[in-house]
Amino acid sequence: MRLALVSLSLLLLPACDSAEPTVERAMPVAPELAATEALPAPDYTPTAEELAHFSPNPAPPRPGGIGCTADEEAIFACTLENGKRVAVCSDTPGLAQYRYGGDGPELVLAGGELGIVGYSGGGESQIAFDNDGYRYVVFSRMVRTNFTADEPNYPAISDGVVLLEGERLADLHRCDDPHVLPVQYDAAERVWRRQDDLFTDETIRADPITGYETP
Repeated sequence: MRLALVSLSLLLLPACDSAEPTVERAMPVAPELAATEALPAPDYTPTAEELAHFSPNPAPPRPGGIGCTADEEAIFACTLENGKRVAVCSDTPGLAQYRYGGDGPELVLAGGELGIVGYSGGGESQIAFDNDGYRYVVFSRMVRTNFTADEPNYPAISDGVVLLEGERLADLHRCDDPHVLPVQYDAAERVWRRQDDLFTDETIRADPITGYETP
């Protein structure tokens, strides 16, 4: 993996909606994209202000049955730029659920793995769910955009979902939501044992400063 280490988190849990949703791909497959280049990640201890984006927040409302209930711990939630809602919720230690849909659940996956790394002036948390050759990776990411000495880092923040078909990037959707709940590190670590690595580095395409092409 090309990205290095900080403390943040990701998410997932078994189905808990009354209606049994169909487990299928939630995003279409896009043409293969060129590999991106790794960013430098020197050792760095982020400030409290930089980590504030990943601090616990109240769970957003539960529109269309996609969000977490009052009895669940919200690990991640947002409305994506395609108008769909995604959430990762847990009501039992060691168990979590990924939900995706519009008016109701279109995809529900149980399980998940958590990966966390730190960058120079930021870090990233990813939670990955597997489904029949595809992998859905929820992410919260913060990178510095200014490396000039004695100047602010000007961190860039992005959240969203990446769809992988094997090793290939199939789709990527950023969160487009003023009330996004980024990956909640403490909550995620109550569900999964973290690994100090990420599942994909394609999330670099979500950075507002890179200009990388996305599907």
